[in-house]
Amino acid sequence: MTTQRLSIPARLRRIVALLRTEGSGPSREIAAVASGVFIGCLPVYGFHLLICGAVGSILKLNRLKMYVAANISNPVVAPVLVFLEIQAGAWLRRGSFHPLTIETVKATNPATFGGDLLYGSVAVGAVLAALAAGVMFAFVGRASRGDDYASLAQVASDRYIDVGIVAWEFARAKLKRDPVYRACACEGLLAHPFPEALDDRANSDSSTGTLLDVGCGQGLTLALLAEAREAHNSGRWPPNWPPPPLFHALIGIDIRPRVVAIASAALGSDAQVIVGDARAVTSVQPQVILLFDVLHMVRREEQEAVLATLAAALAPRGVMLIREADAAAGWRFECVRWGNWLKAAAYGSWSQPFHFRTAAEWQACFSRLGLHTEVREMSEGTPFANVLFRVTRLQS
Repeated sequence: MTTQRLSIPARLRRIVALLRTEGSGPSREIAAVASGVFIGCLPVYGFHLLICGAVGSILKLNRLKMYVAANISNPVVAPVLVFLEIQAGAWLRRGSFHPLTIETVKATNPATFGGDLLYGSVAVGAVLAALAAGVMFAFVGRASRGDDYASLAQVASDRYIDVGIVAWEFARAKLKRDPVYRACACEGLLAHPFPEALDDRANSDSSTGTLLDVGCGQGLTLALLAEAREAHNSGRWPPNWPPPPLFHALIGIDIRPRVVAIASAALGSDAQVIVGDARAVTSVQPQVILLFDVLHMVRREEQEAVLATLAAALAPRGVMLIREADAAAGWRFECVRWGNWLKAAAYGSWSQPFHFRTAAEWQACFSRLGLHTEVREMSEGTPFANVLFRVTRLQS
């Protein structure tokens, strides 16, 4: 009889994941970062790791996050930090600062500097810890809205732990902070036209048929929907939410073999993920087609051809959900443009072209194809100018 064991890399990924997620919860995350910053300001260099480990264990905080925050006293920042702490200590102890002269350094007893450093490190550490807590509250407070969804997103992202730490961290960040995922899984968006679906939850029904995610990447939407189905079937779905979108089949397609491999490994038998072009998918008649941040990657003259092909493949009464940036949205659109360029540069595609349109131009495009469009803003909690189009055929 044999026992299946995790490989060493898989075990290491599990350990990192455990360290990354211990002490979870908004208040504990804020406390971990603030405590780490305070510890990092203390002049006990070489012992920050031990102190973070001990304090984190006692207070049940995330030790990894504490130590990362404690690295505020890195070689670049430490000289400035020490200077500020000595001056703060001098002011607290004697009501005056040290003159900035060589003569002061030569004439002052080292013990005086040491005492000032100890007093000042506590004061400066407390101030910086409070600032860090405020910054963390601004970021974590909004993202933590709705603990039920946070739990669902965490379970979905945990599918990627054994695939790789980078894939897992990416899934955690996207599912937690990108509003389109919450909208798809928890707000009845795939079951009914919005905004009526959000106001008439009593009449919302679960979806059926096939969902096709075009440009699915590493399959985040598919993973979230698979976990939503599991939560529903096991009776764990929150009763105050609309029923989750349930499909007979989940299919993802992407032209990048590397991300398809990641999606396939994470999703297993819960979804089929294939390498290919969306226009080559002719054997399925999906009830729902998703195109999130995809069309701007297609040349402008080909965008309508892609949409026409997908609209023709759509099942009767089916819908397409399309998210794109609004090129008329000023600085928020520039955030999208720079974000896309940085992402392309990170993958070595410096010359990757993008073909954006304004929201009005997209609506005109859909109208030319005989499609009806409803529009919803989809950038809550982000600096981006994203909009979501719910597209249906005018004639069944």
